[in-house]
Amino acid sequence: MFVQFKQSTWKASLLATIISMLAVTVALAAPGDLDTTFDGDGLVTSFAVPTSPGRNDRAYSVAVQANGKIVAAGYNYAASLTTSNFAVIRHNADGSLDTTFSGDGRLTTDFGAEDLAYDIAVQSDGKIVVAGSTCSTAACDVALARYKVGGGLDTAFSGDGKQTSDFGSNDNGSFALTVQPNGKIVVAGYMWNGSNYDFAIYRYLSGGGLDNTFGGDGMVNVGFGAGRQDFANDVVIQSDGKIVVIGYTGDVNYENNNFAIARLNAGGGLDTTFSGDGKLTTNFGADEYAYNVALQTDGKIVVAGEKDTATLFASALARYNTDGTPDTTFNITGRRVFSITSNADSWITGVRIQSDGKIVALGSTANGDLLDFSLVRLNTGGGFDSTFSGDGKVTVDFGGNDFGNALAIQSSDGKYVLGGYTLDSTQRDFALARVLP
Repeated sequence: MFVQFKQSTWKASLLATIISMLAVTVALAAPGDLDTTFDGDGLVTSFAVPTSPGRNDRAYSVAVQANGKIVAAGYNYAASLTTSNFAVIRHNADGSLDTTFSGDGRLTTDFGAEDLAYDIAVQSDGKIVVAGSTCSTAACDVALARYKVGGGLDTAFSGDGKQTSDFGSNDNGSFALTVQPNGKIVVAGYMWNGSNYDFAIYRYLSGGGLDNTFGGDGMVNVGFGAGRQDFANDVVIQSDGKIVVIGYTGDVNYENNNFAIARLNAGGGLDTTFSGDGKLTTNFGADEYAYNVALQTDGKIVVAGEKDTATLFASALARYNTDGTPDTTFNITGRRVFSITSNADSWITGVRIQSDGKIVALGSTANGDLLDFSLVRLNTGGGFDSTFSGDGKVTVDFGGNDFGNALAIQSSDGKYVLGGYTLDSTQRDFALARVLP
């Protein structure tokens, strides 16, 4: 009888222990936690050229394919090469390098000069498009590359998989691209008009040639005033085909910068239903730079970047109604400025909208003398979402100086994929993290 009781007690105790352990495991897997199914700890670093000591690899964009594979793009620089090339790295969903892509998951592309890639998009057929610039000592040109699913250059694109464009025979380059439903590729950046810099928008046919139904020759520039220095950093396509381009505009000395937005009709003309003339600027009262844009399902436009004062860089967000007016349902003013940690520099470089309307934003924040990735989630009204990591904020530390540059949301499970690079005492590497929603 005593033995029976003792065995029952031991079994009950063991069951309670297992349940307790499961409860702890479940508690650890909370919104805002690193996803340990991604390379064991939620963090992955990689590099474009294995035999390149002292390498300088920087990721500026990330995309998730329909099959869950993750593609990051940026550029690599090797002292032995004395120049930089486009760099693309693909990982499997578990974080391992995808060896079905270019043999080892990595590839570089040389345009013959200093080549800098800044954005990536995956077409509906799985082909990968990367945009950036190729620069000589005199000036830059826009550069595009398209890759086949397996990683080789797609020769159906411009004959060799590469395309360059020179707008105005002066300095011009690109920081962003998006692919339209019809396969046309829209690129945004800047061009020198002979007196100052303007937004520059390019549209290419799926075969790589400029689309002359866009602005007459496939290229459109937008200025925000005489002598203004205007640079576009991101572009999105509305469901009606209109093109939203965001960036910043500064004075002749590249100072006193403000958020700048332009909306174009599908043919390249300014959309006068937006802010009266198709253009608007937003002044937060300091020096501001807009880096990324996302569209809500209701058509509202969310723009993210930074506000800089003499003492602090702060994260900045603005939301606009479809006509360009500030959306006063967002933090009353339509704008929000905040720091991740009190009195520490921070900024936002990526923003996405969840299906429930919550806003997710990635950037960087100071951690002593170094930087960490930072991720925040806001409710639709602009307040921090306390169901995410308790206070709506997460920082991710790779152990070095970490720059968060790009954000994607996996369509299959809503997990957040963060991209950028990390710098230690000897080299920079691509850095990816995955965070639970």
